[in-house]
Amino acid sequence: MPDVTITSAAAFIPEIWANAALLELRANMVLSQLVTKDTDVASFVRGDILHIPVPGTFVANDKVANTAVQLQVPSDGEVTVTLNKHKEASVLIEDIAKAQSSQDLMSRYVRHMVRPIAEAIEKDLFSLYASLTTTGGVGATDLTGTSIRAARKLLNDNKVPLENRSFVLSTKDEISLLGDTTLQSFFAFSQPEAVQEGRIGRVYGFDIYVSQLAPFSTNQKNLAFSPEFAILAMRGLPMNEAPNVQQLTIQDPKSGLVLRQTVSYSPNFLGVQVTIDVLYGFSVLRNLAGVLMIS
Repeated sequence: MPDVTITSAAAFIPEIWANAALLELRANMVLSQLVTKDTDVASFVRGDILHIPVPGTFVANDKVANTAVQLQVPSDGEVTVTLNKHKEASVLIEDIAKAQSSQDLMSRYVRHMVRPIAEAIEKDLFSLYASLTTTGGVGATDLTGTSIRAARKLLNDNKVPLENRSFVLSTKDEISLLGDTTLQSFFAFSQPEAVQEGRIGRVYGFDIYVSQLAPFSTNQKNLAFSPEFAILAMRGLPMNEAPNVQQLTIQDPKSGLVLRQTVSYSPNFLGVQVTIDVLYGFSVLRNLAGVLMIS
């Protein structure tokens, strides 16, 4: 078999590995797909600061017959997001031809490369719980249907829109909710998949999700929120024009996630190096749109 070079590897790597990595990234993320996103494939570097505009407040005026409407000029605000997170995962593949020919082997490479990147982004977004001023729940007490209703009231009192609300539970609180006797009849008749597959679905106006990365510090942290609670900003990274280096920046049209893939031949190790990296920043967007539910 002829020696593998970056030229012979190029046809396969950009088209298949990058797209597989995006799908794997999306599959391993919960919070990242539920918050507000601001993404662009344009090149940025670590440390760049984004200025995200936030619309000001409008009021409803009485319309008086035969008079003009009252024009409003709300004072817009902004949220600054620093692109200070650059995460990468790299692998050296000596037998690239074998990896290319085996879908299962390629999937294993991609899965193990992307998963730690996905977890890093999720953990960063979860860390925003410390900024929330609206809290509920009781420490060392599992969440129940009553807890879900309490979170709903807190968001209602904060005048958060009723649509697109999510509740991300820890693994222990998911099990508690599945066993809640007050919800068992509802699950049995309206959402049998909760009993069959352990998939809760929608309860009390929330889409319910579970995350293995829900943080625990003194007590368990769960989040109830609308998308405007937080923002995840992702940007493309610069392209390297060095010889025998091939790069590709790709954006997932469904989740908005952006990653860069770099492929180069290493003469020292006689293999193809594949690196997947992401550049992002995150911030609370509207504090009152999120509720920390402890348990």
